Amino acid sequence: MEIIGKDKTVGILVVDGRQTYMGKMLSKKGYQVKMWQEEDEDVGDANVVILPVPVSRVKNQSRLMKCLNRHKDEIQLCLGGVFGEELVKALDEAEILWSDVLKNPEVAMKNAIATAEGTIAELSRLMPVNIEGSNVIVMGFGKCGKPIAEKLYCMGANVSVVARSERALSLAHYFGFMDYPMDAEIPFAEADAVINTIPALVINKREINLLQPDAVVLDIASAPGGCNFPYLKERGIAHKLALGLPGIYSPKTSGEILLAAMPFGYKPSETKWKS
Repeated sequence: MEIIGKDKTVGILVVDGRQTYMGKMLSKKGYQVKMWQEEDEDVGDANVVILPVPVSRVKNQSRLMKCLNRHKDEIQLCLGGVFGEELVKALDEAEILWSDVLKNPEVAMKNAIATAEGTIAELSRLMPVNIEGSNVIVMGFGKCGKPIAEKLYCMGANVSVVARSERALSLAHYFGFMDYPMDAEIPFAEADAVINTIPALVINKREINLLQPDAVVLDIASAPGGCNFPYLKERGIAHKLALGLPGIYSPKTSGEILLAAMPFGYKPSETKWKS
């Protein structure tokens, strides 16, 4: 994809700090930037639109599609991450080109690291005990589960990994984690915390009933998550569905990662401190 010329106006839909930093970075490069709030319903004369990552962060998808369609003659390209089927259909029908930056493996990997750091920050706020020496179950060992488990291990936690695929289980075993298939006797009763990364209902009544009263459950899977939240509340188990963590805990770095994958020719500074 060709580098977008600076004669184009860039409209950025702001839902967290990542978009604010991206706007500053593009303005510094000489682009005309319009910061766009969801309630505005108007992207104005933007030729390129940057949507949140994931696009599901936009609460009113129907209003978003109507807005984009209203400006289809001006909009030439729509950038974002994890486009829903209905939005893709609407963009295609409006003949607006779109690109999903999270399909870039490097972006997905770096975004997962930011997610892992945010997950640990959230976990520290929820848990009544230190991470060091605690027993943590990580559900899933994919692009997010893997760095979460690794960082927790480096902080001194006893980490068990639950995964669905043989490949993920083998990889978890290779890294030295206790590994369990989904149908195994998973040690929920011994867990201080459970972190879910699997976008399917995997923490239900059976699993919740095994948890200790002061255990915590943190779900970072795409909405609606993979936990029975009403039953967690009924049992009095501390829990949270934590989405968009890179935008909360590392908005500048995450904004740079996303912008570097877009056709603006942006490159983050590579200056490093000497150790």
